[in-house]
Amino acid sequence: MPTQEERLTILEYDLKQYKTETIKAYGEMAIEMIMVKGLIEDAVKRLASLRTQVEQGFERVDTRLDAMDAHLESMDTRLDQMDTRFNQMETRLDRVDARLDQMETRLDRMGTGLDRVNTHVGSMDTHLDRVENMLAQILARLPEKD
Repeated sequence: MPTQEERLTILEYDLKQYKTETIKAYGEMAIEMIMVKGLIEDAVKRLASLRTQVEQGFERVDTRLDAMDAHLESMDTRLDQMDTRFNQMETRLDRVDARLDQMETRLDRMGTGLDRVNTHVGSMDTHLDRVENMLAQILARLPEKD
């Protein structure tokens, strides 16, 4: 069995070894923590930059959407005006159609009246032809004057 002195030497050596390994592990861990801290700081800077870019992009999109909204509103106004004008034109065309229908009715009546006049003229022509024939017969019977 080892003596007390040997045991103490082994224990001191082991403790020194433990301290060395612990200090080395703490050092490595400190280096890794510094690296992680640097990476995190870099990531935070990148995220901040990305956030700024995204916000600027959204601001541009908002500006364009506002412009598009204004344009669409003006288009709506113009379309409403066109609807009003089309309605007015439709009303006027309906009135023109009604007047044309009235004129067509009048022309139909006039056509019927003309048919009656033509029939009457035809019968008068026949009557005048008969009168003319009778006059011709009367003239043919009259003695000639010397």
